[in-house]
Amino acid sequence: MGRYASYTAAFKLKAVEYALEHGNRAASRHFGVNEFCVRYWRRQHDKLKATSKTRRAFRGPKTGKFPGVETALLDYVKALRADGCAVSIELMRNQARVIARKEGISAQDFQASNGWATRFMRRNGLSV
Repeated sequence: MGRYASYTAAFKLKAVEYALEHGNRAASRHFGVNEFCVRYWRRQHDKLKATSKTRRAFRGPKTGKFPGVETALLDYVKALRADGCAVSIELMRNQARVIARKEGISAQDFQASNGWATRFMRRNGLSV
């Protein structure tokens, strides 16, 4: 077995319900998990009830560090593509720097690297 185990939301809810009745330590022994996990899952109880029972972790949609730059750039890219223009990664990076400068973000804080551009495209479902 691997180093880390992942559990479904349904399993976590069963452990939490058991812990509410019998206590954290008893739940950890009964389900064969660390007591810390049971305590952590009890804090997540409302989120666990609201989520899909097969979900294993709360790693929601990722947003970039500068969402204002990303939304403006996405609008720019969509407008160019609607006009039938090809959009390169270099064009996106340059435009992102321009938008960041307009928003008062320094070149030190936002560099629009190749890695950032790749992640931006993945987050927004874009391809070159």
